Amino acid sequence: MDFVINQTMLKTIITRDDEPPRALIYQENEAYSGVNKIVQKVRHDVERVLGCLPKVTTNKSELSAHAILYGTVDQSPMLEELEANKLINLSEIRGKREVYLFQVIEQPFEGVEKALVIAGSDKRGTIYGLFHLSERLGVSPLVNWNDVKPKRKNSFSLYGNLKYISKEPSVRYRGFFINDEWPAFGNWATENFGGFNAEMYDHVFELLLRLKGNYLWPAMWSARFSDEGPGLANAELADEYGVVMGASHHEPCLRYGEEYKYLRGEHSVYGDAWNFITNREGITKFWEDGLKRSGTFENVITVGMRGEQDTSIMGKEATLADNIGLLKDVIQTQNQLIKEHVNPDLSEVPRMLALYKEVEPFFYGDQDTPGLMGSEVLEDVILMLCDDNHGNLRTLPTEAMRSHKGGYGMYYHFDYHGGPISYEWVNSSYLPKIWEQMTMAYDFGVRDLWIVNVGDICTQEFPLSYFLDLAYDFDKWGTHALNKTDLYTKQWIEQQFAGVFQPDEMEDVFELLTGYTKIAHNRRPEHMNVDVYHPVNYNETDDLLQQIDELLDKAKKLYQSVDEVYLPAYFSLVYYPTVANLNLQKMWLLNGKNHYDAKLGKMEANNYADQVAACLKRDRELVEQYHAIAEGKWYGMGLSEHIGFVHWNEDECQNPIVMNVLPANKPRLVVTIDGTGQHSEGSPWHKNTLYLNDFLHPDVETASFTIASVSDKVADYQVTCEKPWLTCSKMQGRLDGQEKTSDVIDVHIDRSVLNGETEGEIVVEMPVGSCTIIVKVAQLDFTVYPEMTFVETNGYVSIEAEHFAVNKGKTNEEGTLNRFEVIKGYGKTLSAVKAFPTTAYFTIGKDAPYLDYHFAVKEDGIYEVELYMQPSNPVTRDGTISCGVQINEGDVNQVDLLPDGYRVDDHNWEAGVLNNIRKCYTMISCDKGLNTLRIYAMSPGFVLEKLVIYRKGHKPANSYLGPTECFYRMK
Repeated sequence: MDFVINQTMLKTIITRDDEPPRALIYQENEAYSGVNKIVQKVRHDVERVLGCLPKVTTNKSELSAHAILYGTVDQSPMLEELEANKLINLSEIRGKREVYLFQVIEQPFEGVEKALVIAGSDKRGTIYGLFHLSERLGVSPLVNWNDVKPKRKNSFSLYGNLKYISKEPSVRYRGFFINDEWPAFGNWATENFGGFNAEMYDHVFELLLRLKGNYLWPAMWSARFSDEGPGLANAELADEYGVVMGASHHEPCLRYGEEYKYLRGEHSVYGDAWNFITNREGITKFWEDGLKRSGTFENVITVGMRGEQDTSIMGKEATLADNIGLLKDVIQTQNQLIKEHVNPDLSEVPRMLALYKEVEPFFYGDQDTPGLMGSEVLEDVILMLCDDNHGNLRTLPTEAMRSHKGGYGMYYHFDYHGGPISYEWVNSSYLPKIWEQMTMAYDFGVRDLWIVNVGDICTQEFPLSYFLDLAYDFDKWGTHALNKTDLYTKQWIEQQFAGVFQPDEMEDVFELLTGYTKIAHNRRPEHMNVDVYHPVNYNETDDLLQQIDELLDKAKKLYQSVDEVYLPAYFSLVYYPTVANLNLQKMWLLNGKNHYDAKLGKMEANNYADQVAACLKRDRELVEQYHAIAEGKWYGMGLSEHIGFVHWNEDECQNPIVMNVLPANKPRLVVTIDGTGQHSEGSPWHKNTLYLNDFLHPDVETASFTIASVSDKVADYQVTCEKPWLTCSKMQGRLDGQEKTSDVIDVHIDRSVLNGETEGEIVVEMPVGSCTIIVKVAQLDFTVYPEMTFVETNGYVSIEAEHFAVNKGKTNEEGTLNRFEVIKGYGKTLSAVKAFPTTAYFTIGKDAPYLDYHFAVKEDGIYEVELYMQPSNPVTRDGTISCGVQINEGDVNQVDLLPDGYRVDDHNWEAGVLNNIRKCYTMISCDKGLNTLRIYAMSPGFVLEKLVIYRKGHKPANSYLGPTECFYRMK
């Protein structure tokens, strides 16, 4: 018999007039109060699904025939009774970390026929087990935070023999950091809850626990977590729920950054200087009181010290040895305080040192000055590494370092307030990038603490869910789950919108989430400006505008069709982050076309100016709508500046500057070849010959050119073409520069009637003369080349990295295979390739895997190879990333992929994180005809997205995404 909960049993059932209604849930007096509070949330989840709020009882005799029993090992006489009666086996979970038993049993007590037992190995294990029931009911972890409504049901059942034991989470401490919280999160908290108090944090803790996280850094720009609950209410509630509290890299000993500013003063016991040298007694007292106040709660205590406002500890005149000595003194003092006021056994106290910014060199030292690595003051301390604030990991533990007893953590970013440009508005994180970076962190031994900066939380729910699921179950979603981010996305959509959308609409939601995050991955919205994408070359702007408009149409149709009940969830999770992001991207793309056309005098520029203004207006409307929907549930969350950054922060931000064209005083037209910068007005005294080279690609059947007005006078044009294998979509037309400003003329080729010809002409007659378009056609026998050979047809060869001819793996000393793998969808254009295992250094000629690329060029000589790579940072302090490049069985050239002196914060790094690509150039000597380029993996962090090859000194036209892929002979 199955375990069943249905509407009938949840309604009041009275067996006799003097009997109370039966209850579904049994609550023990011994249960943790925080667990009981979670039960109240689960009760409401049952109500959301089945329409009735289940009753809770402390009396077993009041339980219904089917009941839910919950408890925590060593905190539950009821569980011990069930184990004694051999109905459950607690040894399967006892002593484990955050594990739960989820089992249906028969007749646990008199009058109860079936019971669902939820037993936790500890407090969090029980809470996760209770929320597991919610998820089985179909309740999303975002039910409260994003108002996600579950599908209503009449009945819910579990198999009568169901038994499930959860796994221990892969990462011990997993959570997020509320940061950069003004103006968005701060206004939201103030408007809805009156501030950063326990009522507000109840919602944050619930979100964290439902997502199976357990660790939090609270808001800290202006907030005082342990003082604004009011008082200790925030910390007490966190401890009650089993939320492990931490603090950011410069908030040691359970004292939050704003507290010292609030308490300091000339007559304060804490002194008036955040300086351990000049105010040692006051600072020590400050830390001591923090540990006394909050040390009994469950924390990961931050150790170390930074200067105020995230600055260095000592001045610029201090030596490396001075800084290391001071930091060691600080940590020794803090350890002694923790011994005295928290636990005399330091190994029992979770502590963390963030190796962030200038602290990193203090840990490593240099060849003349030993750092803190290996110091006894850090013996049991979690060493928290970090990314470069833009999602690219920095140093990772070497094999020798991985034996560190305290283990390692990672501080990652979905939000950042700092250089080169902040990003704090809507989500711009891309799941394949998160997977590639965080799986490498785990492979390198970073498994004790993962924390991600989510800024204001809102619109980050999608990547946050993935980040925490990856940390909770790395076996399922980690290194061996190559190319499973799309699967995760579809499951996440199902979790939020089951019963809301039809299957085809769910696919649209999938395309929206993957589409907008890929576009944001290519360029974050805050990092966009008028000069990013080229307005004409390779049609990259027009192609992206078309993709954006298609996505915006899908988002609009879903918005118009979704039931009003489900609109808040759709709006907050999908519509707003998608449309707000894409509308901003579209605005800057249109601004680029406006500038380009204006410089050619095209009247079309004025139309683009109007569209730019409409996008800016739409941006403001979207924020207002976000603040108003669901009765202001997310009021304030859209307030972060996001347009026109000219510095790292919002100071002097500029809205788009549009150009308006004043018309010429006589009829004039201009012809442009689409996808290129070529143009002509037809004057015999100026350039009047253009080249249409699209048909050099043998797979291209249609190309185009555009005729546009340069005045508001009526102007006629005539198109002539005498080649039977060329046809134009329009042979004549009239433009007036007002209602009709341009015509796009499609050119179609019929290769079956070429008869060996390789060139044709199209003539455009215009008011001031004529323009001749030379149409070039390739007549090559591509069958002479091997499969997957790329052919130079227009002065360059462009190859997507996954289109290799050979992928050769090599067996390593452990007997496993070193091999390149394709990461689907990863790159700025198509995908990327990366060598696995991710921790390995490879030796060419021994165990280095390689990729072969076949390509053919028209003449021999020296060529440049441009490698487009993910902007990885070195994983060790040697500061290098390398690969091997070999052409036609010649000598292997080891290429250092980083410029000399590269460091995180220099101009090369800045370009890499803004463009989300790094380019490296090397020379090769090519033969006329077929060549083979071989790329060897050598060091971790090498992720290749694209290759562009061209004759030395003949660089292809500039663009943001690089030249589009050339023709190649497919398999």
